[in-house]
Amino acid sequence: MDKQDWIEVLEKLQKKNMGWRALTPDQREAITKATESLRSAVCSLSDGFDLTLEDCRALEASMWSMHHAFEHLEPTEYQLGEIEAHNLEWDYDTQTWHDATPDAETLDDWEPHG
Repeated sequence: MDKQDWIEVLEKLQKKNMGWRALTPDQREAITKATESLRSAVCSLSDGFDLTLEDCRALEASMWSMHHAFEHLEPTEYQLGEIEAHNLEWDYDTQTWHDATPDAETLDDWEPHG
């Protein structure tokens, strides 16, 4: 491999690490546990074509851990109502929120939601 190949390897590693650091601690823990459970289950399957009860429990626990770590990545209907009541808005395209309270220049034209 030449220098450019190693630069590409380093850029990929950098992107992976940036993504990993962007996760919450609960999300990182859920992914780590799921990876360990999957690795154990695959080893059990390849050794004896059978999963142990312990493997099944670990897989289920990992599944729920992932579910709880990554659920509600967008506001629920209830949350949207409360967000709107506080003059905040959720942008589905950018996955960000912003304050919808008008500034002094647009206050004359502004009417509250609802």
